[in-house]
Amino acid sequence: MKILALVEGEHHRLNFCWALEELGHQVYYLNEITEQLFDDAVRDFKPDMTFGMGWDFLQSRTDILPQIKARHNLFHLYFAEEDWLHYIGLSKPYVSTVQTHFVLSRSYNCVPKYKEMGINATYLDVGSNPSFHRPLKPVPHYQCDVSVVVNGQFIYDIFRRKSLSDLVYPLFDAPFDTRIRGRDWDTELPRNIGITANPKMLYGILPYQETPLVHNSAKINISVQTVEDQLSSRTYDILASGGFLLTSDSPGVRARLKPGINCVVSNSPEETIELIKYYLKHEGKREDIARKGREFACTEGSYVTNIPRVWPMIEEEMNRYYGR
Repeated sequence: MKILALVEGEHHRLNFCWALEELGHQVYYLNEITEQLFDDAVRDFKPDMTFGMGWDFLQSRTDILPQIKARHNLFHLYFAEEDWLHYIGLSKPYVSTVQTHFVLSRSYNCVPKYKEMGINATYLDVGSNPSFHRPLKPVPHYQCDVSVVVNGQFIYDIFRRKSLSDLVYPLFDAPFDTRIRGRDWDTELPRNIGITANPKMLYGILPYQETPLVHNSAKINISVQTVEDQLSSRTYDILASGGFLLTSDSPGVRARLKPGINCVVSNSPEETIELIKYYLKHEGKREDIARKGREFACTEGSYVTNIPRVWPMIEEEMNRYYGR
């Protein structure tokens, strides 16, 4: 199938869209939205559908997308990967503005909401791309005891606050070689939470293409969870890379993973410190848990495994739309 991807973000292109290509679809990417670029892509590529995803910059172009899309009358698939947390603020306004014909939602509770709007929908969780996030030789520049790759987003009063408090804040005064990469740590943390990160631990923003190297070079990778009932995308990235994962003890983690088998979990700052001390001393156990984590990411956690489970529904709806 030919898919015109209205997707700019590397984390979307290198995961979900890459998986589409591995599954045999042809994907044409637009780097920006203009009438001329869109018209040229439709004329030259002749797509079967357009595709949008999550909180991608191109999805914010609701000022011109509806008019451009309406001219070509193409079937539109949207992956609401920010559901349920941002259903009201992002997903619902998007599908209400940009004509959408099928929604993949990572929230079971949101699926009926789209159907009530007259849009067919089904559940699909975010996942991994083991072809990109894969085991690599450690890079000295990135080697450390503990790696944290996460944007702060400290303004949200959700489970994320507990996850940060349990997993990351106790590291500020701990004796480990900890390296934190992401936005907001130097400015928004003191402004919103009232504490200050150890400046020696802050390593700025990490280009997404470098994440497999970081996850392979750290002895322990911490993944913050945003909500209690889901796994963060970063969790899948770490597991697929073959990194050792330490994350929050939440219902969402326990529903998908096996603590002590393919990850380890913490429920308090004290537990985090003790787990790090223990696993830094037990390399063999780290490697065994990381190996089993990658096994999960390469099978039931991968997009290549899970997209085919929902694709027949998408094709059926597309054929109905085109009157085939």
